Amino acid sequence: MFKLSFLSLLLVSSFASAEEARRANAHVHGLNNLSMVISQNQVAISYEMPIVQLFDEHDEHDERDEHDEHDEHDEHDEHDELTISDETLATFNNYLQLFALPEGARCNLTSFESGLHSVSTEGDHKDVELSYEFACSNPGQLKSVTINAFAHFRELGTINFEAVINNKALTKSLKSDVNKVIF
Repeated sequence: MFKLSFLSLLLVSSFASAEEARRANAHVHGLNNLSMVISQNQVAISYEMPIVQLFDEHDEHDERDEHDEHDEHDEHDEHDELTISDETLATFNNYLQLFALPEGARCNLTSFESGLHSVSTEGDHKDVELSYEFACSNPGQLKSVTINAFAHFRELGTINFEAVINNKALTKSLKSDVNKVIF
């Protein structure tokens, strides 16, 4: 477990500059971030999304031109107080809502953590952060990841995918028509 935690720390430092750029444009509705580290038979995945993505009433945000009706900052202020329960976050223990690893790799979830973090100095915008760790008994089959989140969240337009896979970096920007990353 120590080795995987070290690898997770490596991932964080490897993508520090990308994370800073992302934070500068933080809380972009319709944008999620998936970071992955694979080393030998261990996989660590971090998944981030704006909290508003979890609320059904927000689904209509892009379907009408709200910018004509009121100031965009006022619209975002409506989301400043959003929060979700620990029980709601715990439902993401079922990672298949977001992604799937190849069945042939026989990966078992060994750790799951969830939480909220603030992403903006203007208001109290929050992102959901989900962390997963897996042990895989057939790591030779870890050749892809399938993204299921597009089917689960209607507003999701883009997932920024960043990975360190056996010491090689990989970055991709995924749209809903591409739900698989092959490495």
